[in-house]
Amino acid sequence: MSGANELVTALLEDPFVSNEQKQTLRSRWKSQPEGSRSVRIQYGTSPSADGDVVHVQSSWLQNFGLPVEVTEFKSPSIGVLPDPEIAKALFTADVPIVLCNPISTPVATAATYPGLPLSREHTILAVLSPSPAHPATAAHNSQVEGLASQGNVRVVFVDPARALHGLGMLDGGVASPISVQRYQDDVSGSNISSITHTVKELLPQGSPNVPLAARVTAVHAQTGRALIKDALATSRAVLRKAELEADAVLTATSALRSQMEEAKAKVHLEVFGVEGKDGDEIAKAVAQAKKSVQPTMDSLQWYKLFWRVDDVREVIIAAVDRAWCRDLERKLVFHAGRLAALQTSFTEAANSLCRSFPPASAYHSPVLHNSLARIASAPSYPITATVLTGPLHTRQSQLRFPTERLHASAQRAVVGMSGSVLGGFGVAWAGWATELQLFGGLIDIGMSPETALGVGMLGAAVGVRWAVGRWEKAKRRWWKNWDRIGEGLERDLKATLTQTMHGHVLVVSEAACSGLDGLVGKRRAEVEELQDEVQTLEAELSRRQVEVTP
Repeated sequence: MSGANELVTALLEDPFVSNEQKQTLRSRWKSQPEGSRSVRIQYGTSPSADGDVVHVQSSWLQNFGLPVEVTEFKSPSIGVLPDPEIAKALFTADVPIVLCNPISTPVATAATYPGLPLSREHTILAVLSPSPAHPATAAHNSQVEGLASQGNVRVVFVDPARALHGLGMLDGGVASPISVQRYQDDVSGSNISSITHTVKELLPQGSPNVPLAARVTAVHAQTGRALIKDALATSRAVLRKAELEADAVLTATSALRSQMEEAKAKVHLEVFGVEGKDGDEIAKAVAQAKKSVQPTMDSLQWYKLFWRVDDVREVIIAAVDRAWCRDLERKLVFHAGRLAALQTSFTEAANSLCRSFPPASAYHSPVLHNSLARIASAPSYPITATVLTGPLHTRQSQLRFPTERLHASAQRAVVGMSGSVLGGFGVAWAGWATELQLFGGLIDIGMSPETALGVGMLGAAVGVRWAVGRWEKAKRRWWKNWDRIGEGLERDLKATLTQTMHGHVLVVSEAACSGLDGLVGKRRAEVEELQDEVQTLEAELSRRQVEVTP
């Protein structure tokens, strides 16, 4: 970040080395090839610049009991993708030091930059700020509290420019007491020494009796463990992000399902009205049809059957055709058009949801897209105007059988009444024939003419009454069949609407939700498996870290 050049100079420059040493350190970038992004600084008694390595005599490089090398990188531009090589070098450094100027780059912005190892253990975040007592430091401190609380990053506040100003007080060659005092005040006030103390705390402090190679190996081992820990933490973050993404997908499918359920409930109310009340459209239509057919049935009196018996079937069928739920049929055709628009809306919502995932997402599924397209292109997918009216015609045709039976009952009633009347007249005539000795006395019924007339009239009346009763009973049976068919019509229409909603209107959105739910289940199983593996690796890392801790 900004000020890295000044920070490295303030750390490595000794106040009493030769001017040549100071010049080599201060002009280290000028000796690098054009376009160079980094410079390595090692200890050397003779100042030199060999390629990308600069040798300087610096007591800071010998302050840790280990061969220390400082690699300095040019400040990256926030918002630009990091150089992979620089990012790799920063993440694999034993002690990465990141300098941030909170005025030009907020700490929160730097913390999210992918090229900086601020999530890695043993990283130092040096924040450009005046002395710790300065009011600006308190303001900057509030920005880094959250980052410092994570425990992986050590945060220090430094002022490299003030440290360089103090070093400049001794450049004249003659160190007066005032110059020395100002040097000490500036170096102390810059808080540069906090970086040195933090580096000492982070590097493993082995016994002087331990060979140097072993101590260097311990440093590299510590760095390796930090990298593994950071990789596992990153893995956990990625898995957590996958969980949140799965939750977001389920939230989206749940929202779409809620809209589907709401649409189903509203459609039933809009099409059929409130069940069991005056708003029930089906009951009203059947009752209105019954009211329209009732005069026709009432006109079929028993005494009219003698000259209308052959027209009973045609008369009733014609009356039913005129009256059978015509208004309801027109309403159902209208609502079929609304269902087609609703189908388009839900299909677009489902396709939009499935296409909202980028190609790299686990929920981007060309198979699911093709499945939805196949459903939408099926011949049974479009909603026709007659999709809801089928039960009306089916139930109307079922009235033909009761009508045929009623027609047969009318014929039997006419035959019965005719037979009874003729039989009664026959008995009466036979009585008079006996009285008048017609046919030479061959006819003799054994009763007087008055009795025969009474018996004949009684028989005719009883026969007619019986036939009339059978006819009225047949009509009542026809009306019971009407009521039964009307109740069945209500069930059929509601079942047809439900089937239309499931099989046409919501078929694409339901398939999309089911497909995404399946992908979520598969993804969660993978995430849980990986979480178990990460947990196992973390436990193993903790065990090994305990083993190497003195």
